Amino acid sequence: MMRRRSIMNDEGTSSRVNVTPMIDVVMVLIVFYLLVGQLATDRRARIALPSSATGIEETQRTDPIVIAITIDGTRSLNGDPIELDRLEAQVSGMLARSPGTPVRVRADRDTPHRFVRPVFNVLRDMGVGKVELVTEQRP
Repeated sequence: MMRRRSIMNDEGTSSRVNVTPMIDVVMVLIVFYLLVGQLATDRRARIALPSSATGIEETQRTDPIVIAITIDGTRSLNGDPIELDRLEAQVSGMLARSPGTPVRVRADRDTPHRFVRPVFNVLRDMGVGKVELVTEQRP
């Protein structure tokens, strides 16, 4: 005759391990790492930079103001999308907080000139003395 084993111990409590709290903790950790992974990704647009045989190496003394222009003319300021009419106000505010910050333009090598020129015009009209065009060095 088969005997059934009881899951109750001598004190009348269950001897099974409750895994529900452990599953809850694991789920919270998974969600945490998914969120951190999304926040840590590079927000800069994928841009194929033009190449140049001459130029100077990038020096990182301060965080530069980076204006990116994609092939379809979409502009972003330090990774955040921005319209041309708001560009002057945003850049002038950044330069007022930290004067002397370098302004760099990252334009895709295939971006039509009609998308790049207005950005340079805005920077010129603001009186920005030094604007750097980011390129890749030719091998």
